[in-house]
Amino acid sequence: MNTLFIDTEYANVFAKSAGKQGSPLVLGIHGYSQRNGWHTWEPLMAPLAEAGFWVVSVDMPGWGQSVLQKPQRLTNGTAVDAVLQIMAGLGAETAVLMGKSWGGGVALDTAVTHPDRISKLILTAPARRSLDDLADLIQPVLLAWAKDDPVIPYEYAQKYVQRIPHIQLETYETGGHSAAQKNADDFAPKAAAFLKKSTAD
Repeated sequence: MNTLFIDTEYANVFAKSAGKQGSPLVLGIHGYSQRNGWHTWEPLMAPLAEAGFWVVSVDMPGWGQSVLQKPQRLTNGTAVDAVLQIMAGLGAETAVLMGKSWGGGVALDTAVTHPDRISKLILTAPARRSLDDLADLIQPVLLAWAKDDPVIPYEYAQKYVQRIPHIQLETYETGGHSAAQKNADDFAPKAAAFLKKSTAD
C-alpha cells in the first residue's frame, strides 16, 4: 500500500492507495466522526486492487492527517467540491465512489450533482437528509447494510432501494455501522463483480 498527498484548496489530503495508478479509480470516503479516516475502506482496498482497480482511500479535509487550510469544517457543498478536487489531483476524469455513513451522503451528493464524473457507487449505511432526488440517480449502486446497525436502522436500506433505480442491496445480520467492512470476506468479491459488470448489462 502506498501513501499519497493530494493538493486541494481545503487541505493537503492524506491518502493510501492500492493497485496500479492509471487503472479505473475507486475513491473511498469515510464517516463523520473523528475515529474515521482512510482506514475505513482498508478491508476492501487489496481485493479491489487485485480485481484491476486503483483504490485510493482518503482522510477528508479536517480528518486524520488532512489538516484544514481553511478554518471551516466541510459542508455538504464543499465536501463535493473537495471530492472533485481530489479526483483532479489524482488525474481522474471519472471515478467510482465508496462511501460510509456521512461519506455515503457525500458520494450520493457528488453523483447527483456531477453525474458525468461518477460511474458507480459502493455504499454502506449512507447518511443523507433527503432521498427525494435519488429517483433521478443514473449510476448503479451497491449497498451494504447490517441488521444490527445501531446508528442508522436497517429499515432505511429499504428507503434507498425504493428510490434508487439501479441498486443491489447486500444485507448482513451483523456488522453494526460498518456492514461492508466487517463482512469484507463476503462483500469484497461482490464489490469486485459489481465494478467489473458493464453498465449495459
